[in-house]
Amino acid sequence: MKQTILAIMFLLFLFSAQGTNCVIHGNAGTYAGETLYLSTYSDYITKTKKNIAESKVDDEGYFSFTVESNECFEAFIDLDVFVGYIIVEPGKRFNVVLPQKTVRHHQDIMNPYFKPFEFYLRILNDDDNVTVVLKKFDALYAEVVRKIFKDPGHINPGLVETEIQSLDEKTAFCKNAFFADYKKYKFLELRLDAIYKNKKAVIRKNFNPEPVLFKNPAYNKLLKDKLGNVLLEAHGDEIMKMLSDNSGWNMMDRTLAKYDMCSNPEFREYYLFVNLYQEFYKNTIFKNNILDALYSSKEFIKNKHTLKAIENFLENAKNLIAGNASLDFRLSDIQTYMHSLSDFQGKFVYLGFYSTESYPCKKDILLLQSLAEKDKKMLKIILIFKEQSPLIIKNFIEDAKLENILVLRADDNEKIIKEYNVKAFPTYYLINPEGKLSLISAPGPAEDFSAVYQKIRQGWRIKQMQKAN
Repeated sequence: MKQTILAIMFLLFLFSAQGTNCVIHGNAGTYAGETLYLSTYSDYITKTKKNIAESKVDDEGYFSFTVESNECFEAFIDLDVFVGYIIVEPGKRFNVVLPQKTVRHHQDIMNPYFKPFEFYLRILNDDDNVTVVLKKFDALYAEVVRKIFKDPGHINPGLVETEIQSLDEKTAFCKNAFFADYKKYKFLELRLDAIYKNKKAVIRKNFNPEPVLFKNPAYNKLLKDKLGNVLLEAHGDEIMKMLSDNSGWNMMDRTLAKYDMCSNPEFREYYLFVNLYQEFYKNTIFKNNILDALYSSKEFIKNKHTLKAIENFLENAKNLIAGNASLDFRLSDIQTYMHSLSDFQGKFVYLGFYSTESYPCKKDILLLQSLAEKDKKMLKIILIFKEQSPLIIKNFIEDAKLENILVLRADDNEKIIKEYNVKAFPTYYLINPEGKLSLISAPGPAEDFSAVYQKIRQGWRIKQMQKAN
């Protein structure tokens, strides 16, 4: 009897374990001998990649991933030239097809704008899966968007609602909760672009009272890309005052709790982070204050997903804290000579990240020469262009007089741009003669950088005199 009970318990355990596993397998002979990785995003705000399974492709081309999960979520296989997406579903086995292995051409390696081709993985053995429904929905959704915005100046609200209803009916057969949420927030995005004008009302009605969907791409894309600064737009004076006073996360959280747009504590934590994240990557003087607030948040954040997103952000930004050593580099100028940041230790370095496609860069570059002439002895200006082509850069700078200004090209894979977390062009940093970051997101030449620099330079000289004495 005892043995029978144990056997039943073992079978129940085995069945429950199988019920929560999703197996993704296939044959990809061109990848034989390589290790493939199944990944997801640790969070959708920083989009930090996280490997969740790996598989060595055997000599015959077979591979298999096993993922334990009790909920659906998006995963992908990064094949460099291709990125294949799939929705992980508990208890399912998917036989998938991978594209033939393709190696990037030299021109693609050198192209800073190269992006891999993204697609949904083809599943051979299961027609009843969320991945295929998402693929169908996205294709139909793109058609709807083209139809609605054919004439952007004359959008018909009635047509918007008719098209949404039609698309909803065409995919109503899929009752999966992950897909239902995805569809809901894609429709909301469409209404926001076409009809809705009051973003605060959208937040108040569609986000604040609802559970936070940390793992749903449509929810997070809308919240981050279209609504990611609404909190600062509505209550910016209060938030900026608290940042400037270094009041800390808890004070901001308690202050915002009184507003109906973020009365839900779980959503308020997440949304405050989204807004601070967006503000950090603007040319703001509050970068250090935002970092201080987010470091202090770890004592108060209750939700593990929000906490993980903040930890990912702080890990990515840890090298960009004032007072820390700057990240050295060795890059080529437009004559192919190599230069390192450390070559200029002993001087202040005004480091700018530029793109030839940016009008503000074109405007700023004309102001740099007068800045360079004011302090040739102690200030070196270095511009790092995103573009690789010397000809494109030369054409861009031809109207500017750039004596005592070093123009460099970013490395092939834009490593330096990623390391300095550059999200917009131009972005500036000030590095002191000891090679430490003095200003993160320094003012541009048109934003009275000269006055800020002189004050920092004077403070640095006083400290050197104090050390000498």
